[in-house]
Amino acid sequence: MKTLRFISLLLLVIICSAALFGGCHMVHDPSGDSLGLPAYLLYETVFNDYSSIGWLLLIVVGFFSLFVTVLVLCKSRVYSFFIILQGVVLCIFIFVQLLLLHETFTIQYVFLGIGAVLIYLGVLQNQQKLEKDTR
Repeated sequence: MKTLRFISLLLLVIICSAALFGGCHMVHDPSGDSLGLPAYLLYETVFNDYSSIGWLLLIVVGFFSLFVTVLVLCKSRVYSFFIILQGVVLCIFIFVQLLLLHETFTIQYVFLGIGAVLIYLGVLQNQQKLEKDTR
């Protein structure tokens, strides 16, 4: 259980730091130049610049993963559910990116994999918690 929680924490910190870093850069530089994001990626989407995407990334992925990290560190009773939820949120965020953009990048698949692993880890931790409670 401790190993699963540690791996979950590690992945949550990686997601949180990447989302906060990327989201802050997108909000402060809506052109995407600071992250090396070309403007042509947004041509056939509903977005004019990277600012609104940055806010979504910052709030939906960054702050939520920070919240889940705190829950895991405090060993809240519901942290395994929130680990699963964070994995689902991350997968949905990446799927929407894949649908909107006409190009795919390796990092999207990496984060999609991290989301799937978080779902799996959350389910395992929830299962172990339920088994422990029934003893």
